[in-house]
Amino acid sequence: MKVAVVVSCLKLGGMERVAVNLADAFAHSGHDSHLMYLKDRKKQIQPRNEAVSLHLFDLKKWVLMTGIGALWFVMCKLLNVLFRKTFPHFFAYAQAIAFRYKLRQLEKKDGRFDLIIFRGQGTFGQIWPMRDKRFVFVCESVQNKNLYAGLSKWIFSSLYENRNVVCVSEGSKASFLDLTKEHQIHCNKVVKISNPNDYQMIRQDALQPIKAELFPPRPYILSLGRLVPLKNISLLIQAYHYARHHFGLEQDLVIVGEGKDREQLEKKVAELGLTQYVFFKGAQSNPFPWYKQADLFVLSSKSEGLGMVLIEALACGVKVVSTDCPGGVRDIMQGKLIQFLAEQNASSLAEKIHLALEPSPNKPLKDDIDKALINFDQEFIVKQYRQEFIL
Repeated sequence: MKVAVVVSCLKLGGMERVAVNLADAFAHSGHDSHLMYLKDRKKQIQPRNEAVSLHLFDLKKWVLMTGIGALWFVMCKLLNVLFRKTFPHFFAYAQAIAFRYKLRQLEKKDGRFDLIIFRGQGTFGQIWPMRDKRFVFVCESVQNKNLYAGLSKWIFSSLYENRNVVCVSEGSKASFLDLTKEHQIHCNKVVKISNPNDYQMIRQDALQPIKAELFPPRPYILSLGRLVPLKNISLLIQAYHYARHHFGLEQDLVIVGEGKDREQLEKKVAELGLTQYVFFKGAQSNPFPWYKQADLFVLSSKSEGLGMVLIEALACGVKVVSTDCPGGVRDIMQGKLIQFLAEQNASSLAEKIHLALEPSPNKPLKDDIDKALINFDQEFIVKQYRQEFIL
């Protein structure tokens, strides 16, 4: 099978890592795998499997090189003033033409693709006017059905009407079906297929050393992800403060990731008198040693399409705690793992952190964790794509 995975860019982010993982997974299973990215930005990640072919489709540059395209760019900017958040949607009319041209050129050279998978609304939103039965749009997160206010029905209908849609968890699928019901959208197919993981690679990478200048001086609890409101790191900091004062928690808190909330979070740490216990380590290209050497991994998000960081932590043999947020965490936190789901408040999250670190006969057994991980194995995910979309 000849398959392409398409992503907006190759920055160091969760969705981008999943796109790379999926391209690697198809190659690992013996398929002719290609990874396309649509913006010429610095490549911070790329496929590990040498069999994956990498292609840059620099759509915006191609559009702006034409006089008509440059004029359309200006028009879209003006329309965005009148209709907020719509620039990408209008500009996609031009980018879809560019994508169609680039795709045809590539297929003339290398042959026709059997399946083309777009990861994330920010990716397929760039080419939505193009119609092709081979296209699959992957929804990575919980949907906000009124995201575009009065234009929501029009925009969501143009994105999803008569499309093949994959949701990465039962929670994200329920959210998506609620959106389609709200706006009376008919899709060709809506299925749940989770994100793939190469557990052998994860465990190998986890054995790499952390740079001496970055390594925490004491045992630590780990948080890993973008420092943005959705990830709710401020709640984790409050819970950590609560756990130190009420349960005598001794571990430091290490926060790996970067984002616009960092300065605000550092101020909060200082206000709570935690500066000597909480450490911000920035984004790390190889996060797996940080999981491996942690005493506990904590996810504090307000919502998660799936919660890949929980899967990665479990694969590294680390205990996990998570907020019981909308989306996919309950796809992962099953069996005895359910006891480590917290309400979205500081005291509940602190109690679950304390519970996870305390010796207890009710801790998850290896079988519980293996059952949680098997549904996210790369070979299983590739098999699901073949069953659903290749006749």
